[in-house]
Amino acid sequence: MWSKNALTERLNLEWPIFQAPMGGLVTPALAAAVSNAGGLGGLGLWGFSAEAAERRILGFRQQSGGSLNINYPLWDSPGDLTGVGIEMRARVQKLYDSKDLGSIPTPEPSSCGVSPDHLAVLQDTKPEVVSFHFGLPGPDTMSALKEAGIFLICSATTVAEARSLESRGVDAIIAQGSEAGGHRGTFTDVDISMQPGLFALLPQVVDAVNVPVIAAGGVGDGRSVAAAFMLGASAVQLGTAFLRCEESAIPDVYRDSFDSFTDANTIVTDAVTGRPARFLKNRLVDELSAPGAEPLPFPAQLSLSNPLTGTNDPGVAVLLAGQAVALTRATTAADLMQSLAAESSQQLKAFV
Repeated sequence: MWSKNALTERLNLEWPIFQAPMGGLVTPALAAAVSNAGGLGGLGLWGFSAEAAERRILGFRQQSGGSLNINYPLWDSPGDLTGVGIEMRARVQKLYDSKDLGSIPTPEPSSCGVSPDHLAVLQDTKPEVVSFHFGLPGPDTMSALKEAGIFLICSATTVAEARSLESRGVDAIIAQGSEAGGHRGTFTDVDISMQPGLFALLPQVVDAVNVPVIAAGGVGDGRSVAAAFMLGASAVQLGTAFLRCEESAIPDVYRDSFDSFTDANTIVTDAVTGRPARFLKNRLVDELSAPGAEPLPFPAQLSLSNPLTGTNDPGVAVLLAGQAVALTRATTAADLMQSLAAESSQQLKAFV
């Protein structure tokens, strides 16, 4: 059967369908609903303290006995930001002025990794999977997680990145096509315009590595799930589709925007957060990405942009979404999982 393979057996999944972690936009209830329906729920730990991370994991465990994916985006501190991005700050301030938000916040440098406190939480709670975005942590952290019996995965946007990840010991690789919403997972500074779409990337990554490959980017219904499996995927990962579920934590301005956008309404830019990511195109994207101003380093740029979402104006809100946004459905996570499994099975039966 298409849904049974070495990856689903290792992670005790009924369906090889992963819900992308997506930081604070995902609740433990959403992740638990996905896992309870036989998939792999995910929780992002971007910006969470070790104590808050433990609460999120325990919140999931209280609602599900299924497998869990915990995700860390990794980045180094850019250093002192005094005087950096003056032109961009002025652009954001104009948007603040138009919404009576006062002065923009003072951007602060930050970094993110698996700190000793976070590592201790992971070793204690033992999530079945820990995944990474923007590359991998150091070998000591990798070894400690593997010794705890945790399955490790990471995103790649090119074949070269996939080979690098395999050489560093990951257990599976997410092949992230250019269609995907959210941040590009690249860690090699590859030109974003040269990153392939999923149909080109996936079979080449499958051919290049010996670990399972998870397809991400433009996967929104059973047809695209089936296509990914025919191209060699061992699982698929969906993000935008799960954002629209009732259990997600997205604000109303975000949720209400889905029906008004199509496949031609998304764009990749680094102007909103400081790293390339795919967004729904709106006034915020247009004004910040116009020539003449470089964004502040990630995620300092996001600290300036994000407060605009609280104005409830979709024109200036930070709205991350993939190219399959028009395929999303307002539903529950359990119903979405059931539909994806049934649709995928029906599509694949046509080729047996």
